[in-house]
Amino acid sequence: MNDCDLIVVGGGPAGTTLATLVKKHAPGRRVILLEKAPGPRHHIGESLLPGLVPVLKEMGVFEKIDGAGFPRKLGANYVWGRDRAVWENDFNDVNIKEMLARHGKIPEKIEYAWQVRRSEYDEILLRHAEACGVEVRRGAVATGILEDGERVVGVVLAGGEELRGEFLADCSGQNGFLSRFRRIREYNPQLKNVAGYAYFKGAPWKYRFSGHPDKTKIFVCSVACGWFWYIPIAADVVSVGLVTSVEFLKKSALEPEALFMRELGACAEIGPLLAGARRIEDFDGTGQGFFTHQDWSYLNVAAAGPGWLAAGDAAVFVDPILSSGVTLAHLAGHRAAYTLLTQWAGAEPAVRELLWSDYNAFCRESAAQFLVLALFWYGNDRSAESWWGKAKELQRAWLPVELADQTAFITVSAGLTRYYERAFSAAALASAEPTRPGDFPFYVSVMKDGDALERRAEAPLDEASRPRILFPFKVDVVFLPAEGKPALTPVKRVRFLKHDPADALADAVNPRQVVTRYHLELLGCLDGGRTLAEARAEALRRGVPAWWLAGPADGFLKELRLQGVLDCGVEAAA
Repeated sequence: MNDCDLIVVGGGPAGTTLATLVKKHAPGRRVILLEKAPGPRHHIGESLLPGLVPVLKEMGVFEKIDGAGFPRKLGANYVWGRDRAVWENDFNDVNIKEMLARHGKIPEKIEYAWQVRRSEYDEILLRHAEACGVEVRRGAVATGILEDGERVVGVVLAGGEELRGEFLADCSGQNGFLSRFRRIREYNPQLKNVAGYAYFKGAPWKYRFSGHPDKTKIFVCSVACGWFWYIPIAADVVSVGLVTSVEFLKKSALEPEALFMRELGACAEIGPLLAGARRIEDFDGTGQGFFTHQDWSYLNVAAAGPGWLAAGDAAVFVDPILSSGVTLAHLAGHRAAYTLLTQWAGAEPAVRELLWSDYNAFCRESAAQFLVLALFWYGNDRSAESWWGKAKELQRAWLPVELADQTAFITVSAGLTRYYERAFSAAALASAEPTRPGDFPFYVSVMKDGDALERRAEAPLDEASRPRILFPFKVDVVFLPAEGKPALTPVKRVRFLKHDPADALADAVNPRQVVTRYHLELLGCLDGGRTLAEARAEALRRGVPAWWLAGPADGFLKELRLQGVLDCGVEAAA
């Protein structure tokens, strides 16, 4: 007999998101959350992204976070490579208000996230989960798992207590409680870094780099051995950290703190800001004035299995360069909750298998987008323009519109890419007879009415041309949040295999679109040497309605052309 429906190991962002949303949407379910720390605990990961805001709103905790006095984060400023000019990114440069007005998935304007003291941020989340009915056990340490064959059926706690549940969620962070018992990690040998960091009181928020009294930015600055972060996390406290490779640290023959202080003193952009500041020697009651953190980068081999799931850092960790960790944790916790709720709503066994396969893919795809940028950042010329270009390649794979290069980078780095598909009406896409032509293509619902951020490919389609698809494509079943209820709806998504789909990083830039059967029928008519007019006529014979072929079809073809997967061919011979 189970003690509960869900056991959550870990009270950080992933665990509290999962537990809170399950209790909110299924209040009759019993959820037990195990947090090993008896009280608030120090944690790294202080600079947040707007992509987590919709999750906080659904949890009902947004106002508590926004009212806690954390500095609001407007974006990021960078000094990178040999060119020491500052380049800025502002979240306000991205405005997707039409999507927001139609579907309410993210705030009306993407204005800010926060820079937080994680001990306070996580404590707010944990207390909110408890207020929502989650049974929080502090000081509870999971030491082992209970199994029934291959299925995980519970945990063993320190002291020998056994706790059984229908599902076990590992949200224990990089320690990865379940990784001791299941092989779920695949390490990236290119990103073996170490971070050394400290906190300073009395350092200015230099506006050019950091913000102003109530709004701020993270400042990222490269040095010969790596890079520094400079993050205001309170009115008079900044977090300063150095990220370098494990190999460089070993070769330097210095202790991490000594290397940190040496490089800090040599950094022209940050060193002077700390001239009148003092280092806090007992931060968060830890008794420490200097911290280190090993940044082993890994993507999940599996984020779920019989009776278990992993979310947040327990499933994947990318790199601190883009501040993605907390956002990925919230997004994974949200998707895990919806996956469980959909299963509990009576999904058939075959659908359950697809659900968890899609959860796996969701975690992997979300992390891969940030990992592509991180690897490019560390391994290339590090110019702003080249980084923006790589981000644009990622953006266009998910969003077939033409954004300005820097806007594309802000959109991806702000953690908003996963919301592109959600801008569609899942119900309409799943229907064989969509009723509103205006729902298609995507840019109609996102950036219509002359939004200056969009430059659509407006060249007319020549009916006498012979278009062809340049790459093989695969049709997958994926799940999107259903309209108006906490459940996932299956839809079809076509993925064009320009790059090796078995490589998560290559697959991150494979163009993809959520489609109806109309899209798929048209794709099937674009081969065989037909002219576009002939392809339309064949699609009409296959049951694609004339209204769709006369309108939405053109938008779809232009999107494929913009994504680089459609060659419009040459005109038919006279």
